[in-house]
Parts: sequence; C-alpha cells; structure tokens
Amino acid sequence: MQSSAFELSSERQNPVTQAECTLLIDCDPGIDDMMALAYAFAHPQVQVAALVASGGNVSTEQVGRNLRGVLELIQESVPVPAAAEVPWALGAENPLKQTLTTTEETHGDFGTGYAVLPGQSVPTEKNHDDGARLWVETARRYEGQLSGVVLGPCTNLARALELDPELPTRLASLHIMGGALNHRGNTMPTTEWNIHSDPEAAHQVFEAFDRPDAACYPVLCPLDATESNILTPELRQRLTAGKEDSPVLAALDDALQFYMEFHEGDGLGFIAHVHDPFVTAYAVNRLLQEQGDEGALVLGKEVETVIDVELDGKLTRGQTIADWLGRWGRTPNASALMTAEAATFFDHYIETVRSCYAHSH
Repeated sequence: MQSSAFELSSERQNPVTQAECTLLIDCDPGIDDMMALAYAFAHPQVQVAALVASGGNVSTEQVGRNLRGVLELIQESVPVPAAAEVPWALGAENPLKQTLTTTEETHGDFGTGYAVLPGQSVPTEKNHDDGARLWVETARRYEGQLSGVVLGPCTNLARALELDPELPTRLASLHIMGGALNHRGNTMPTTEWNIHSDPEAAHQVFEAFDRPDAACYPVLCPLDATESNILTPELRQRLTAGKEDSPVLAALDDALQFYMEFHEGDGLGFIAHVHDPFVTAYAVNRLLQEQGDEGALVLGKEVETVIDVELDGKLTRGQTIADWLGRWGRTPNASALMTAEAATFFDHYIETVRSCYAHSH
C-alpha cells in the first residue's frame, strides 16, 4: 500500500448524514477480525470511515495484506494504511526488549485459517506512522461523531495520542477488545493477548482518557464478557449455509474450520470464541441505543471503574486491573463490559451478515 493510502477517498470527504454509526476499526486480522469486518460492512446503519491494522495475530506485514484482502473479498474500499509495528514503546534501553510473538497456531500461517484472501501473498509498502495519522485525521474530520473500535493491540491509538493529545475530546466512543479482569488470561495466567502484546500502549490509552474533558470513557471489553460468545457447529452452519454461492460466507466457513480445530486442540471442544465480532456489534448497538434507536439491542452490561495496566510485574506484566473497591482513590477512567448476551448477539450477527452476503456472487 502506498504511504498516501491514509488519505480519505473523494467520496468520503464529508461526514455522512444517513449512517448512524461512523467507525474507525483498528484490528489485526485474524479470523475473528474477519468476522467483525464482515459484520461492520454489512450493517445498514454503519459507515466504516477508515481501517487501521497492527501486527498481532500474525506478522505486521501479513495483517496488512489480510486487511487489504478482506476489503477486496467483500468489495469495499476505504482508507487503509500500512500496519503498525508492535510493540512501539520499548526502546533499546528497555531491559525487557519485548518483541511481537504471533499466534499462527490459533489463526493459521496467514492469519485466516484455511481461507485464502485475494492478494494475500502480495507485499505491502510500509510506513508505520500512517495508522496513527489516520486516527488523527479521521477523528478531526468526523469531530464528535467518530467511534473507535480497537480489536488488536492499542499501538496505533497510543501513537495517535502522541500526535494529537486532544484526541480524547474528539471521539464519540471508544471500545477496546482486550484484557481479563475477573477471568483467567488466554496468553499468560492473568493476561489477554491484545493487551499482553503491547502493555505500554494500552496503559497510555487509559491514562490519556483519564481527564475531565474527555468526550467518552474507553469501554474495555475483556475476556470476562467476550469468552461467553461461543460459536458452535450449529451456529456456524446457520451463518454459512449456501456458502457455495457466496465467496464471503465460504471464506468465513474455511476460516472457522481452522479456528474451531484450534479450540478443540486446546481442550475446549469443537467451538470458537469469537471476541472481535461481538465487541463490534456491542459498540454499534450501544451507539444506536444512545441515539434512541428502538431497534438497538442490549448485548451486555457495563460497570464504570478505574482501569490500569501492569507494566512491571514479573508474573503479571500486561494484566489489566480494575479498582473495584476504590483503593486507588481515583475517579473512573473507563467502563468495563462484564456480561454478554451471547444468544442475542449470534442471532443478530447471523442475520446481519447473511442479509448482505448470502447468495452473492
């Protein structure tokens, strides 16, 4: 992708008036990221203003290729910069010298399981600051209207906050898939993958929004809620029925086959935890609720609290911590999603995606 790819295309120069949710999605595709993108582009009340990627589920280069491939598959065109390197905050002087460890065992060698995306082996041109600039430019263009949805590490957003410290005053909402509060981790005993991959970036985000003039709290959507969304073979069949006539549904089916095999090998059964599409649907429906949309769904319950990220613990680095009892004496800087209405979510997700992609050619 060219370094100018973060510029908004001509047909998207002005904020939309019809779409009720304007999103910037920051992701690291990733199988469940694919599912989230399919949902966002299928939802009739959502405009995806921009996409940003960071290294995470697979390498920095591969997530960029995958994001480009998903857009070609679903025949959409929005601004996409090169993917950001993760982690960003650890310089040579840092004794930890953390590097990105990817999870091909979970998402496949190319990050999409058995699914093959268009152009997945074609290199991108990297300019790793583009994602942060796109955050800043899009938030300014859609001042007070843009909702950020972070489905991977917080790297791009942390960099954007360095470029524009006023970003917390510009966003309509911010949802972050990450962390484990009263729940076991899925990476180390107490840590979730997205936060674990770049703890300094996540810490900086929560710190930056801890100000009285912030337009919104970050909503942390941790494993406590997202692991309730268990996709079964029956749900997969409902989602991908007729895949022979739909390239999108066929790709989702191939990706999910790998994902479910991984979960089975991990001792969880032939199922899949689908974190990212749930968080995206939760963000969309929460925004629609705030606008008084009677059709918006209640997909979970939040609790306001103080959230921070452990950076120094020998055994707990990357752990997200909620001060439930107010021991730190600080006012809330975030909201934590603690429950998920999984059955409602799956019905909504399947209906939304199939309404757009079933029987397409």
